[in-house]
Amino acid sequence: MKSRVAFLASLALAGCGGSEPAADSEAKVSATSAPKACDVVTQADAATALGHEVQKLDASGGAAGLDICQFGYQGERMMDTGNASVTIHPVDLASLKRGVFGEGYSMEAVPGLGDEAFWSKEAGLYVGKGNRSAIYLAAVGGDDDAKNKERAIALAKATVSRL
Repeated sequence: MKSRVAFLASLALAGCGGSEPAADSEAKVSATSAPKACDVVTQADAATALGHEVQKLDASGGAAGLDICQFGYQGERMMDTGNASVTIHPVDLASLKRGVFGEGYSMEAVPGLGDEAFWSKEAGLYVGKGNRSAIYLAAVGGDDDAKNKERAIALAKATVSRL
């Protein structure tokens, strides 16, 4: 899971190069007042998506300074783990989509989420809303990709209105 999050961070940064928010004062105010990742996904949201009590995990964003919020749990075995996260990017979904496409990953449209959304088995659930995008991940160790995809979509449906 950690390697997937690291990959997503680098992929998102690569995809961000082509689109920047407008420089006018209205856009700056909008960007600074926009909800942060931990305003979008709460501990209760993550617990519901994973079906397990969770703890808040480091959300410093690392060297890239990503706006990420993540929750998880772990047990005695690797299979007894779960993680749910959202990473917010101040760019349109098309910018992130180019990065996923550039990596050669498959993309499947997910109707009914934000302005547009797509799922990539290799990279997670991407949801665009206006000039902001979110990458949702929700995974339980030992479960197959289809179940984890359902978890990510359920988490996004429950929280995308806060984006």
